[in-house]
Amino acid sequence: MNKKANRKAFFILVCIGLMYISMVFNLTEKFAMKRTLDGHAAVPQNLNVAIPAIGEASGNPVRNLPSERTVIEPSLFIAIPIVLSAIKEGLIEKEGLILIKGETNARADFKKPFDILRDKDEDGLVSIAGIIGKKQLLHLLKKDGISIKDDLELSDIILGKEYTIEKKSLLASFDNHVTDEYKDLFPFVSNGFEIAKTSKGFEIVETRGRAKINSQPAETEWVMPNLINLPMKGALEKVSMMTSKIKLVGSGIVTDQQPKPYEKVRGDIDCTIYGRSGKQ
Repeated sequence: MNKKANRKAFFILVCIGLMYISMVFNLTEKFAMKRTLDGHAAVPQNLNVAIPAIGEASGNPVRNLPSERTVIEPSLFIAIPIVLSAIKEGLIEKEGLILIKGETNARADFKKPFDILRDKDEDGLVSIAGIIGKKQLLHLLKKDGISIKDDLELSDIILGKEYTIEKKSLLASFDNHVTDEYKDLFPFVSNGFEIAKTSKGFEIVETRGRAKINSQPAETEWVMPNLINLPMKGALEKVSMMTSKIKLVGSGIVTDQQPKPYEKVRGDIDCTIYGRSGKQ
């Protein structure tokens, strides 16, 4: 056997010997564990994955709209700042009488602007809108930061129908135009919402779904309001603040009521409202 072959055999034996020693003393596993411990940064203790917020990748952060920016159909609420700002601008007179005609022209009446608002008289509000004019109506709203479509009907603008505005803008218009001399208008209920003045200013809340929030406890005494000559809708909203047991007879303008106006009553009593077509 030549030297080259001997050298090769020697190295093979050495390798076999090292493998045997490694298996006996478990050196491979210990070596691997040592490298792992020394390099602990490679082993994550907690898996934290950074996920960019929606809109962050595009550079446009998403804004959470606050409740003040929620839009609603203004309903009869919008009539209050419109009428009061029209009085300020001299477009109608505060103590002047408004000629009110119904859709069929069968009803003719005269009322002051405040009484029209208090009674939620829709025919009266449409009559006021006719006096102010559509161009001026849109101008009054725009001054309060409220922009609406100019193709709306005059009656829809004053009655707050067929369009929506931000709550924040609506409440700001109340703060701008409603003074203490008109405090008897509140709380004002319309279309399932109620608006009233608080220590923070005017606030609007939803009244639908409240569990008899306006019902009177059995021991509470209250005075029946005068509903005579109010539209049935206005009378219903006014008395529903006091009792939930309400019966409507007929339609049109209220001609009679039970209990009688200013009668002292207690709790959630039965109330009957008679319209012009319901009681002769």
